[in-house]
Amino acid sequence: MKIFAKIGFLLLVSVCLWACSDNTDGEPDVSNIKVDLKIQYLDKELFACKTEEEVLIFLRKYSDFASQYFNTDAASFPALANKLFPQISNSALQEFYQQSQEKGFFGNQNLENDFKEAFQHIKYYYPDFKEPKIYTIFTGFFGLGTILNPELRVNDSTIIVGIDYFMGPKGKYLPDIYDYQIKKMSPAVIVPQTILQLSSRYNATNPQDRTLLAEMVWYGKSYVFGKVMMPSKPDSVFLGYSEEQLNATYDNQKVVWAYFIDNKLLYSTQDPVKGKYVGERPSTPEIGPACPGGIGRWLGFRIVSKYYYDDEKLTIQDLMKDPSAQHIFEASKYKGLPDEE
Repeated sequence: MKIFAKIGFLLLVSVCLWACSDNTDGEPDVSNIKVDLKIQYLDKELFACKTEEEVLIFLRKYSDFASQYFNTDAASFPALANKLFPQISNSALQEFYQQSQEKGFFGNQNLENDFKEAFQHIKYYYPDFKEPKIYTIFTGFFGLGTILNPELRVNDSTIIVGIDYFMGPKGKYLPDIYDYQIKKMSPAVIVPQTILQLSSRYNATNPQDRTLLAEMVWYGKSYVFGKVMMPSKPDSVFLGYSEEQLNATYDNQKVVWAYFIDNKLLYSTQDPVKGKYVGERPSTPEIGPACPGGIGRWLGFRIVSKYYYDDEKLTIQDLMKDPSAQHIFEASKYKGLPDEE
């Protein structure tokens, strides 16, 4: 029975559901933890350029950034400036950029506060954490298709945010991606999604375990990590689900779990099979037309959450350094049921 086909008709009125609650009980006081937070708004500097020569000066001034973001070397900066200046001089793009600075987009989106919250928590749990430098840029999707991850590039030393990609469905122009993906790309998700990427440095795995369960638990650990480091944020900004999807999926998790068990999916090592359940898709029609995509990632979050939050002695460090998906799954005792009240 595909209960998900009827999800659109569910009455979602409770504000106390697990899926949309923020578990902030017992949160550590991180207010006195100092972090070295440096955000350089390169989008403002770039759009202040009035000539091609000024664009070239900009590229040379931030050569490390430019080489990384535009995937080029310093010798190619003149050619890059020649292509980039007409782009930023275009009146339509300038209007698009001005929209990004309005209230409701980045005019009132305080990235500093979000990054400060995240970095303070990471440093609380991992004192040796070194804060990456943060750059913002806006190019009107310049080079889309040739730049790797133009919307968000994260490594140990640098975070680059292409804010034009995070305007959401109300943006004057939209990147060439699917509609369901655009709905997820709002200013509010930038820092949570960054922290999910940073979590990989702490997320121990067993490279010999190629099962779907291992991938589900890996995602689950990253989501729990994100929630611990940004306790003020709702689950939706980490999982990419709407509140309606979160609530309905939580209510129907018994159906989802039964499908995984009945079809013996947990220990599948076939990439096409795994891709159906942890890959990027608008939905999971195998379970039901309204079942959201990435449902295996969501199940991983349920498994790991139950394990982590049920064991008061378990620290986030202990969770992240445990490479055994099987151990975490067994210890969670997850059976596809809602949390006990």
